[in-house]
Amino acid sequence: MKPIRHPVLGLTPSKRALVFVASLVFGFVLWYALRTLDAALANPKSSGIVSLQLAYTAERSQEIIGSWDKTARDSAQSGLLLDFLFPVCYSTALTIACFWAVALFRERGYRKTGWLAAVVAWAQWPAAVFDYMENVALWVELHGTIADPWPRIAFVCASLKFFLVATALVILIAALVVWIFRFRAATPPTPAVVPPPS
Repeated sequence: MKPIRHPVLGLTPSKRALVFVASLVFGFVLWYALRTLDAALANPKSSGIVSLQLAYTAERSQEIIGSWDKTARDSAQSGLLLDFLFPVCYSTALTIACFWAVALFRERGYRKTGWLAAVVAWAQWPAAVFDYMENVALWVELHGTIADPWPRIAFVCASLKFFLVATALVILIAALVVWIFRFRAATPPTPAVVPPPS
C-alpha cells in the first residue's frame, strides 16, 4: 500500500518556498490587524479575545462580553471575520516549516525526532480546523447565545489549537539549533597567518 503523502510535499521545492513566503507574509499582516483590533477588547475583566476563548463557562463568557461596549464588540466581530483567513496562513507556513525540520533531523541522524516533527507537521491543518470550530462558537456567543455548550467548545478547541501550534514552535526552535550547529561545523576554520621569516 502506497503511504499517504501530505499535499505540501507534492509541491516542487520552489513552489513550496513560494507558498511558505506568501503564507508567512499574509499571515503576519493578518496577525498585526488582529492585534490592533484586539487592543479595543482589553479592560479589567478581559485581556482580549483570548479571554473569551478560554472562558469555559457561560457565566465567565457573559462577564467578558458584558464588559465590552459597542465599539469593542464590533472589533471582536471584525477580528473573528479576519480570523477565518488567519488559520490557513499560519497552519500552512508551520506545516512547510515543520517538514523542513523533518528533512533536517533525518539528515543529521535524529530519526525519532524527525518522526515526531512529521507528526507535528501533519497536525497543523487540524489545528486550523480547531481554530475554525472555536471561531464559530465565539461568533454564536457574540450574537447573543451565551450558553452551554458554546463556551466549552471554544475552550476545548482553543486549547487544542494552542497546544498543536506550540509543539510546532518547539520543533522549529530545535531545528534551528541543529541547523546553526550544522552550519558552524561545516564552516572551515580560518587558517592562521604565519609571518614570513625575517
